[in-house]
Amino acid sequence: MLFNRKNNAAIYIMIFCLYSFTIGQFIPIYFIDSELRAPYYILLLIVLILTVINLLYNIIYKPRKNKPLLPIFMSILILITTFPFFSLVTFALLFNVWTESNVYYVYKENPKVKIISRYIDQGAFGGGTEPEDYHVVLHRPFLFLFKMETEIDTTSIDKSLWIQNDQ
Repeated sequence: MLFNRKNNAAIYIMIFCLYSFTIGQFIPIYFIDSELRAPYYILLLIVLILTVINLLYNIIYKPRKNKPLLPIFMSILILITTFPFFSLVTFALLFNVWTESNVYYVYKENPKVKIISRYIDQGAFGGGTEPEDYHVVLHRPFLFLFKMETEIDTTSIDKSLWIQNDQ
């Protein structure tokens, strides 16, 4: 049976990994140090593959006394198709990094809160060359490892609360 107590942890871990690779990409929370992104996503990829292997073993192989070839073939096929797909997704995520280009304003009460311009940097694949690659965002620290960046219109802010950065 798929949903028993032994498989629940693996299913929750797999759901978290899939969430991080898909819907989690649209949440505006990023690592402060972009060097932590690569190990995080590679670790998630490895954990996802291990949980898929664990679930396939617990669902298909363990309950069967005589192991027919069809479930073995299907599980190998599923593993062969999921590994390259999520590997490509992981490496595509590693190539796309938001890079800060200019600081426009700094908040008076907390200098870590800034209004910055950022652009998408895709390494050898380009990025930062088109006007739609640039965004003006409100940059706020979040916990100690993350930053939250949301788009902002600089004409609508109260300029008395901000110090303009002259460069």
